[in-house]
Amino acid sequence: MVKFYQFFVWFFLSFLLLSAPQASFGQALKKVVVVSQNPVFKEAYSVLSADKTKKQGPYQKYIGKKNQLLTSGHYTNGQKDSTWTEYYADGETIRERGTYYQDQKVGMWEFYTPEGTLEQNYDYTYQQVLFSRPPAHDRRVFKLWSEEDDCRDTLQLEKKPMYIGGLEAMQRVVRQNLHYPPQAQKSRIGGTAWIAFLIDSEGKTSNYKIVKKLGGGCDAEALRVVKLIPSTWVPGRLEGRAVTVVCEMPVVFTAPAAPAAPQRAPQKGSKRRYSSRLSAR
Repeated sequence: MVKFYQFFVWFFLSFLLLSAPQASFGQALKKVVVVSQNPVFKEAYSVLSADKTKKQGPYQKYIGKKNQLLTSGHYTNGQKDSTWTEYYADGETIRERGTYYQDQKVGMWEFYTPEGTLEQNYDYTYQQVLFSRPPAHDRRVFKLWSEEDDCRDTLQLEKKPMYIGGLEAMQRVVRQNLHYPPQAQKSRIGGTAWIAFLIDSEGKTSNYKIVKKLGGGCDAEALRVVKLIPSTWVPGRLEGRAVTVVCEMPVVFTAPAAPAAPQRAPQKGSKRRYSSRLSAR
């Protein structure tokens, strides 16, 4: 059934893309290569000679000194279209893949773990999760929220909220943006700060709060980073309707290892005294 659906969506989107008017058809193109040293990356694409602000044709982005492929896709008259693929840092393992039409994600997108395992299928056209693999190590806590008394009810949800892209996508935002506070480094503070926020019936987030403190500046940093996670959720459901849910999310800070004790050099004087006692005998 899923394979038939994939074929149907692919056929439908291909029809749209082929039948859409191409305003830039037949126009001359100019190749562009952008190179950056900090961070290290390279972009290769073409632009319209008549309007150099609009990308046209294949697009690739590479990262690192080894030029590992990070992104491949296609532009039409300055807008993303056709199939786009994002890769992990090895340049081979797919992170996500799907179709753009007029700069918008459409149809079914696939999201993968760093091990190459399919984590989630999400249909952007119909706004629904088609497949989601339960995360192996998910410490997030979801609780029903009541507006009357701001309580967090432990009542079992029919469906927990799902982040579009999967848990790995959330964790990636945290990894790429988290900074170890200087005060925490100096005091070698490590552990977990917990941040809570609301996911409403439309999948939008709000009301971010620190619910379990760690200290050393870690709590404010955890709050800052969690707020950077895009507000793209499929809402939780109870009794067949979308409901507002509280998500409590852990942010882990690993304390730096204690510096090794300096090795003491042997005392030369004691060696000489030992040798003199041997000579006296």
